Amino acid sequence: MPKIITVILAAGASSRFNGAKIVAKVQGEQSLLAYCLQTLDHVTQTAGIAPAVVMLGAHQTDEVLAITAKHHRLINHDWQLGLSSSVKLAARYAQSQQADALLIVLADQVALQGDDYLQLIQAYRHNNLTSSAFYRHSVGVPAIFLAKDINALLSIDGDKGAKSILKQHDKNNSLNIIHMEQAQFDIDTPADLARWLDSAG
Repeated sequence: MPKIITVILAAGASSRFNGAKIVAKVQGEQSLLAYCLQTLDHVTQTAGIAPAVVMLGAHQTDEVLAITAKHHRLINHDWQLGLSSSVKLAARYAQSQQADALLIVLADQVALQGDDYLQLIQAYRHNNLTSSAFYRHSVGVPAIFLAKDINALLSIDGDKGAKSILKQHDKNNSLNIIHMEQAQFDIDTPADLARWLDSAG
């Protein structure tokens, strides 16, 4: 069975949220980060892969450390350099673990369910191709990258994620695409949170 490493990216400053969005309550008393970790715990257990690793950066309060106490943590000291710094750290970690594949998850994609991630894992296991969600007419994370994608991930700069790598795979017909419209719901601003709480309520 290929070795899949899962990394949840939660290192950003969430400047548009005016505070730490990862501790915002999204399910009753449950914070965004706790909800994401609970979902991924179910996913990794069901798929029979290692527990998810959580990447922290800008916000390492007592509350955040308590939420992540049972999980291995990666600390991104370069979080100010934008999303690419988190992607690179995740890639280097996967490399250090001699992983066959890296599942990158964003902590704020609040509408995703365990089955969405499991579908992605299943697609990857089926034909050993890079696999990604598809929403808003484009490919994006969550996505599973292969060990041979690591060098490309390490070359990303600025506040960019790995979309360019996924688009290249798509062009080369070497990408599993999973339609996942609910991946478009993420929490960037207080207004996003209010909309989500309205819809979830």
